[in-house]
Amino acid sequence: MAFVAKLPEDARLPQLAVATDLAAMQNLLQKSLPGFAEGRRLVDKLEITACDYKPGRKCSLSYKLHVSDLQTGKTGQQILIGVMDANGGALQKMARMQNGALTAPEFVPSLHLLPEQKILLWGFPNDPKIKHLSALVAPERLRVLLHEHWSALKLPPEITLREVRTSVVKYAPQTRCTLRHVLFLETADGLQHSELVLYSKIFSSKTSVKPLFRKLQALWQAPVCHSGALLIPEPVICDATLNVIFQRGLQGRNVDQLLPHADLAAIAASSGAMLAQFHQTAFERLEQRSPEHELYDCEKILARLAESAPEHLARAQKLEGELRERFARLTPLAPAPLHGAFRLTQLLLVEDRLALIDFDDLVQGNPISEVGGFIAYLLYLPLKGLSTEAQCHTAIANFCNAYRTHAPWGLPQDALQWYTAAYLLCRETKKCLEKSNKVSKRDYEGMIAKLLALAEEIGAGRMQLE
Repeated sequence: MAFVAKLPEDARLPQLAVATDLAAMQNLLQKSLPGFAEGRRLVDKLEITACDYKPGRKCSLSYKLHVSDLQTGKTGQQILIGVMDANGGALQKMARMQNGALTAPEFVPSLHLLPEQKILLWGFPNDPKIKHLSALVAPERLRVLLHEHWSALKLPPEITLREVRTSVVKYAPQTRCTLRHVLFLETADGLQHSELVLYSKIFSSKTSVKPLFRKLQALWQAPVCHSGALLIPEPVICDATLNVIFQRGLQGRNVDQLLPHADLAAIAASSGAMLAQFHQTAFERLEQRSPEHELYDCEKILARLAESAPEHLARAQKLEGELRERFARLTPLAPAPLHGAFRLTQLLLVEDRLALIDFDDLVQGNPISEVGGFIAYLLYLPLKGLSTEAQCHTAIANFCNAYRTHAPWGLPQDALQWYTAAYLLCRETKKCLEKSNKVSKRDYEGMIAKLLALAEEIGAGRMQLE
């Protein structure tokens, strides 16, 4: 996905105009990067895959460079991170990174400053806050790490590691990175060969992997997984020194990538049953999500609308006020474990079963909040052309019926309507604001009005969800 220069002009970050203009930035990188400026390498294509923008403060952009090396004839792709900071933070970050150990990427420098634009660039796998990322990408260093934890993989003693290949699944600079590792295995005599897929997730120092790994182990051993009601990747390795966990790969495909051709009604029914049973799983010492969590997020989206789409602000303010007024009267429910991001993007279709992944945000809170969040996501699909409205409403009915059947507390309508409306406002509207800055045939700005209309109808009880 690529961005266009539609971010609002920012007097404190004027370099955004160049940084978000693909043609201008490609030309700048070609003229400025070592090896490229001398004509030995070419930037064949440039993409922007992610953007984290704080108006008036800072911006981080993830670039994907398609590169040709004219000397060796080799071609490839390179992740390059560009950071801008209105308060000089990028220059301070550069000084800190220069004092640390840096890994030389294949095509670009490990660290580079565009002085005129005051843009700090670093090449993956360097990252100032994910200190040990390079250890998971370098084959020999990864091999050493895997051998240290070899017993955790529970492989036959005659199996040895011949080779490992790593690819990036998802990278959130300075926060976390998910990698896919294919282990090529063989017997000591070299006569038998097999493969094992592992996924690693490494975090910045803000997140400790030990508590997350304990939660994953507890879930893996819980009755909901042993019974087959919930399928998750098995947690196998936790290395606290590198702040990384490994899980076995599941042979499946992300459900959201199968739309619009998947059987959405059947997936929704399975999802409802899965979620209800997950909500009944026992965990120790889960962080408590504030009951006002969604209200806080609704407040935040008002500020985003005021900044980027003020024509929708009055309508959103009225809706937020109505939600706030009704909040105290909602049917109370005991807190339950929450996945934290339960939607189709976190589901895999493994043969004929659904698997749930990514438990980074596992907390405890109102279970109906997660039901409402999933329904809000389903309501967003027709706006993106990934389902029809009829398919969407059938899926919602199936999801609600399955959840109600498996949840002893049922599905209180007042809470269901409230949380669905709140998530349409705070989460789905936020997606549209973010994606309106990307090249797309979709009218994300027009979608905001439709999402607000849906939230109004549902929040007021004028639209049934079952």
